[in-house]
Amino acid sequence: MIDWSFSLTPFLAVALGNFFFSWLYYSPMSPFFKAWSRGLGLDPNNRTMSEDQKKAMPRLMGGAVVATVLFAYGLQVVVNSLGLTTFTDGMMAGFVVWFAFAVSHSLNTQFEGRKPIILVINDFWFLLTYVGFGGLLAVWK
Repeated sequence: MIDWSFSLTPFLAVALGNFFFSWLYYSPMSPFFKAWSRGLGLDPNNRTMSEDQKKAMPRLMGGAVVATVLFAYGLQVVVNSLGLTTFTDGMMAGFVVWFAFAVSHSLNTQFEGRKPIILVINDFWFLLTYVGFGGLLAVWK
């Protein structure tokens, strides 16, 4: 049976942690930033935003907030529904969810014409978050 309940503190920790660490992962501080930027056809050395990019920022940040809240809730529902209580079990559940959903959806984005390096960089990040936060949610009730 699916357990739709959630604990607020772990939920907020995962949502905020995912949002913050995603920002770091895709920031110029990341070792992946240059390859990721080039893969999107952007200049990694350009630190200015166009007017169109500035106008899109509220929509992009809003989407990021919604995505991280859905991620935190959905992963907690999976971990709780399976009754997982060890970090390793949570990590394994996160791995299965990543492999079945994130990777499959990512592979379908190839039709958008993105370079393979973008898929690798994004999927590596998704792997880290699903596995790490899955383990955290299993032990933090």
